[in-house]
Amino acid sequence: MRTELSLNRNWLYTPDFSKEYLKSEYKAEGWESVGLPHTNKEIPYNGFDEKDYQFISTYMQDMILPPYREGEKIYMDFQGVMTAAEVWVNGQMAGEHKGGYTPFSIELTPFAEAGMPCKVVVKVDSTEREDIPPFGRVIDYLCYGGIYRAVSLRIVPAVHITNVKAELSGVGYEEKGLSADVYIKNQSGADQTRTVSLSLTMASGDNFHTERDILLKEGETSHFFELKDLSGLEDWSPDNPVLYNLEFRFTANDAQSDLFIRRVGFRDAEFRKDGFFLNGSKMKIRGLNRHQSYPYVGYAMPAREQRREADRLKYELGLNLVRTSHYPQAIEFLDRCDEIGLLVFEELPGWQHIGNREWQDNACVSLEEMIRRDWNHPSIILWGVRINESEDNHDFYERTNALSRNLDPSRQTGGVRYIEKSEILEDVYTMNDFIHSGEKAVLRNPDKVSKNSKIPYLVTEFNGHMYPTKRFDQEARVREHALRHLKVLDRMMGDDRISGAIGWCAWDYNTHREFGSGDRICYHGVSDMFRIPKFAAAVYSSQMSPEEKIVLEPASLFAKGERDAASILPIEVYTNCDSITLYKNGNLIDTYKPAFDRFPNIEHPPVIIEDLIGNQVEDLPFPARDRQAFRRITSYVMLHGEEKLKWYHYIRMGLLMTRNKLKFNEVVTLFMKYNAGWGEDEDIFEVAGNYKGEEVCRRTFGSGTANRLSVKADYNELISGDWDTVRLEYRLEDQYGNIMPYVNEVMNLEVTGPGEIIGPSQLAMVGGVIAVWIKSTGETGDIEVKARCSRFDAETVSLRVL
Repeated sequence: MRTELSLNRNWLYTPDFSKEYLKSEYKAEGWESVGLPHTNKEIPYNGFDEKDYQFISTYMQDMILPPYREGEKIYMDFQGVMTAAEVWVNGQMAGEHKGGYTPFSIELTPFAEAGMPCKVVVKVDSTEREDIPPFGRVIDYLCYGGIYRAVSLRIVPAVHITNVKAELSGVGYEEKGLSADVYIKNQSGADQTRTVSLSLTMASGDNFHTERDILLKEGETSHFFELKDLSGLEDWSPDNPVLYNLEFRFTANDAQSDLFIRRVGFRDAEFRKDGFFLNGSKMKIRGLNRHQSYPYVGYAMPAREQRREADRLKYELGLNLVRTSHYPQAIEFLDRCDEIGLLVFEELPGWQHIGNREWQDNACVSLEEMIRRDWNHPSIILWGVRINESEDNHDFYERTNALSRNLDPSRQTGGVRYIEKSEILEDVYTMNDFIHSGEKAVLRNPDKVSKNSKIPYLVTEFNGHMYPTKRFDQEARVREHALRHLKVLDRMMGDDRISGAIGWCAWDYNTHREFGSGDRICYHGVSDMFRIPKFAAAVYSSQMSPEEKIVLEPASLFAKGERDAASILPIEVYTNCDSITLYKNGNLIDTYKPAFDRFPNIEHPPVIIEDLIGNQVEDLPFPARDRQAFRRITSYVMLHGEEKLKWYHYIRMGLLMTRNKLKFNEVVTLFMKYNAGWGEDEDIFEVAGNYKGEEVCRRTFGSGTANRLSVKADYNELISGDWDTVRLEYRLEDQYGNIMPYVNEVMNLEVTGPGEIIGPSQLAMVGGVIAVWIKSTGETGDIEVKARCSRFDAETVSLRVL
């Protein structure tokens, strides 16, 4: 019977390699004890040299192989090693793998016996080798070294199942069908006959079943199975991500039985010339690109964090799709996308450069490994078979398209490019469209971009490097960054030819010296590297249904001197509320509706406040028409500045002054009262969100002072055994609960119990906020995390490791 065991603990690591390490008598004295996932070198948040992790290192595992029956085989499964790996078992070369983003397996059976010592040495080459994608030229991201994904032991009978590929039909109908190819490997040395059964199991425990006898030749063979007339099954969708267990098994005797389980979902995904259709219904794609990197440890984050990342994208940012830019990502991440209904566009590794024939061969191997690993994920709706932003290459891309269609004809292919009139070999024209620079041009006309007006069209990147924005930039820039994302989404929603738009990108990320802001960071995300949102994040989250989550995020600090000319207008309030009500010092200013006149296509446009006077003019001793004239002129000055006043404004103000016998200094006093308020009492603004006629949330803003250091944990329980992690977010808040983005205190962390800090224990807050990840050490117990800065102590966080 199949047995799978984690092999993530008790590794030894050294940042070099020597053939001496392969000898049985070699003692790894002085080596570091590590757990997987592991990065070969932790790096600072910024300001480092990417060559710091580009070296050859060694991982060693001394173990006693678990007992297994005669005839069984034992494999070591690696989910990801960057960039190339050679695996030695008891001094003998057992196998190698090129490419850091796809899995591989090494058979241990020929080199070791059950119950006997087994010394595994993994030589890891983390240099940027020109024969392995994505390397060969510059790359706008980092490929951190190490065994950065999980490793496990797999014990199977000599005749065992290696993979299953399922295709489902009948989406939208009561009766459905399933066909599946099961791949079986016969290593027994002779032909074998097995009774192979297929079951599709529902949550209730009921299942559909078929079986038959199969003659299995030596080597790996595939066999076709089919289930028909399946009733009572639901379609998979983002709103109803129902999954079913697909089980293949055969039984001979205890040593020769096998069980292989995969989850599947019934869904139909199709890109057409007039948009994307899921289960026959048109759906606009609203997504972001995701890099799988984190501060300090790069790619090396465990299963819990990979799953949490999918939750952030759907439940915090409100996306319906993620693109795995620019490589296959962790299986735990994809599993979670299946579970929560987050669509995925997955692509092969690469960035602009196409290498020689050997390089292309390795790219095709990575593509095949990706598709074979992931072809049962219902969340994946498109295969990316072109190197991101590369030039046309007919022979290579004819090959990648043919490979994808041969392996998985059920999914369409896309190829991300940035060039117009590119050769069309894929099913979908996937285009990085960076035409928007803040001016009128927002998105290109799809029919002018492609050579074929009938081909489906998807925008796969926008914004990004066109307007890099730090979370701690001046408000005007962070505000404009959000507006640029908003304009593209609105334009996309109004064009039936465009299936959707995937913004660049979800989070800031480390990069090579040729890119970014000079500190090895590209500040392109709608959130920073610590997953803390910028204003642009609210553009996406505000598109969620208010039944799911209420969003109310003004793109302003309401600070009188932050913007040019001491103006605070206009203020975009990103919200999915029906309206907002603004109060100043407890007095009603006005109620405002979403700006459908400016953004007519998006479901939830922002509310735009261009007037902070509102109903206050009712207190003025003027006739009604003069009160409104004063309001309009004063609001215009607050919005555009005194220097932008038109000639007719002066005439209207003059008439108002004459009719009401006002002196100039009296007008100035009134203006200062409603505008800057210098010398006046503090202005306190309250923004209330209204939904279905009721107030559902309220935010308060004023000239706040640092009031407390708050902390929030993503969750409070960790898992023992393999290391687990949790993210803590620390915020320096004012008395109203708002972040103080320009107060950058130094924070000190102290951890007690079976836990450690990822990264430094002393760190500066970035824009008034910082997040840290706490990792478990493998033991059970209670972890306490204390944080303090010069002015405040945060509440102690208690975590339990189970």
